Amino acid sequence: MKRIRFFGDLLAERFGTPLHRIAFDLGLSCPNRADGSGPCAFCAADGSAARHLASGMSLAEQAERGKEYLRERYGSDGPYLAYFQAYTNTYADVKTLRSLYSEALKTADYQALVIATRPDCLDPECLDYLTELNHRYELWIELGVQTANDETLKRIRRGHIFADVRNAVNRLDKCNIRCAAHVILGLPGETRTDFLRTADELAKLPFSAVKLHHLLVLRGTPMAKMLHDGLVRPLNEYEYAQELALFLERLPEEVAVMRLSADAAPEEIIAPRWWMKKGQFREMFLRFFQTRTADTPFEFAPRTADGSYTLYHPGYRQYFHSTAGALTESVRKYIEPCRLPERLAQGESLRVLDIGFGMGFNASALARLVREIPRGSLSVISLEADPAVLKAAHQLPEHPDRALLDSVTEHSVYETDRFRLELRPGDARKTLPADLSFDAVFLDGFSPETNPELWTFEFLAALKQRMKPDALLATYSSAYPLFGALLENGFSIHESKPFGRRRGGTVAALCPQSHLEALSEKDLLIATRSTAGVPYSDPDLSRTREEILRLRQEKVARMRAEGIPKWFRRKT
Repeated sequence: MKRIRFFGDLLAERFGTPLHRIAFDLGLSCPNRADGSGPCAFCAADGSAARHLASGMSLAEQAERGKEYLRERYGSDGPYLAYFQAYTNTYADVKTLRSLYSEALKTADYQALVIATRPDCLDPECLDYLTELNHRYELWIELGVQTANDETLKRIRRGHIFADVRNAVNRLDKCNIRCAAHVILGLPGETRTDFLRTADELAKLPFSAVKLHHLLVLRGTPMAKMLHDGLVRPLNEYEYAQELALFLERLPEEVAVMRLSADAAPEEIIAPRWWMKKGQFREMFLRFFQTRTADTPFEFAPRTADGSYTLYHPGYRQYFHSTAGALTESVRKYIEPCRLPERLAQGESLRVLDIGFGMGFNASALARLVREIPRGSLSVISLEADPAVLKAAHQLPEHPDRALLDSVTEHSVYETDRFRLELRPGDARKTLPADLSFDAVFLDGFSPETNPELWTFEFLAALKQRMKPDALLATYSSAYPLFGALLENGFSIHESKPFGRRRGGTVAALCPQSHLEALSEKDLLIATRSTAGVPYSDPDLSRTREEILRLRQEKVARMRAEGIPKWFRRKT
């Protein structure tokens, strides 16, 4: 598979409109629970029932709840797909099945059905009834495969072997019933070899779709004890994305994808605790899968042009660094413009404020600088709002300074001869040192339009108060709201040399700097004579991102009403 075709898109093409899913719980059980052997190791007490369904609801009430949910979320009144997911939806005699399905299917005009079941719960009478349904609806059977490894199936207490899967899908295919394989990556004891063998086995069989997810360890399941006993190591999002891509590549092009990852109520999940939400993972993974090349096999943690790695942040939808060179960016955008090598070589003891520790590359580059220059010393205070970032940094395939990263993760401090780094967690607006002044400030948040909290007039004023008279503030950004905020704060603005893009970064000082190019007249006029240069504002340094963006939008609207142009252009 080189291109992912989603199941929902396939149905939308077939029916000329999207089908919205209404989930049902028929109240059935499964062979494992019925014979007293206990559920599959990963299975929750509700048998994966939809979260909006309450216990004891009739099928008609379930349908109404589903319709209400679809109206509220999508504004949809159909057409619908009926989805029977909870437990094993063919685990009953045909008379009972016929009664339950008839009752459920009269609740709306359903165009298609998806019935989840096990490969060992499809007797001949059941197949006959499914064939009847297939004549009336577009029917899909979601077959619980999980893995092709019989040892794993035994370990997770499935109660069947992979031969049962082969038998079931071939029998369904003879009845012209479409079949999807439900697979879990990351089951206990499995490695990439097992994942790929499962993909290869599925590719040999007449499956029309696949539904994939990473292993979730949920409270109250046998898998929770296996986790406690050290028998399972759930995949983080980057590990899973890697295995998922390799798995999908083994499948035929015509196989549709029903799902890429799993979710559950957050309070029920023991592990893994992903940084990304389900939708964020999907966006990141698709970006990677659709743009990957042989040279950059994992776009979610791409190797940048200088050989160092970076990560994609799902919340800000940006990479942490320039793909022209993550580590080089620290040198070219921050260290060199602030003249730190020259000042260290003169034996100075310098203090640096690093706003946005991120992956720790600025701090690592500063530590390396001290090792390379035998004079002077550096004391660095680095601020970081998101504690998950440190965990993400440890997941990089390589890091420029593992010792530094390990130390600040465990102790919040890293110290060597002539170099000291202190990491302060929390919102930078609240954690700015009150009693220190700095020789250099690295402003390295995400872009102003996505992370405006760190680019406001008020925050820059707070930074100015903490800068020594000859200090420099450096950043990669060259956004006009930044220029406007710096100018209103009385800074002299300069441009650093371009790296990774046509424009250079920005260097601000309390007095002109002869070693740097001054902001061009054109940029100065745009920043001061149009609404492009309107700064972001955060009057009490506590507003939310949305509030800050709204305040600027309102000010721009007022200025536009007063005749201030959106963009300054010289009259010819």
